[in-house]
Amino acid sequence: MLLCCGRQFFAAEKVILPKKDKLYRCLEFGFCPNCGTRVSRFIEQDKNYEVTIKERRGIKALRAYEKAVLQHNRFFGQSSKTGSKAAENFYFGDFRRTKRLDENNQPIYLQLKKNFNNKTEILGEVATYYYKI
Repeated sequence: MLLCCGRQFFAAEKVILPKKDKLYRCLEFGFCPNCGTRVSRFIEQDKNYEVTIKERRGIKALRAYEKAVLQHNRFFGQSSKTGSKAAENFYFGDFRRTKRLDENNQPIYLQLKKNFNNKTEILGEVATYYYKI
């Protein structure tokens, strides 16, 4: 939970960082719902189980978040999952072109169901009807 303007609110992003001789390191980042200020909280726990918390606001919070994302991507790679569980429930339709051709030498398309975390599910092939004039 982040704190600003006497209000507690949940973080919009949580970035897990490499350990670097610690037991746990992470950064929480979000925007204050009251004033819109950027707020970040850096949490780390050392091997003596002592927890250190550093809170930042404004441009310092944004810089800490960007630095944490860079460290995370360097250590875990670009393939780590992003997004939130809230984005899992909203879907939109999309199409993907395949290399296969139909009887009129036109490409066959697949109909996809995507969510905002880029998870895709194939629903079927698109049927194309040709009319002779």
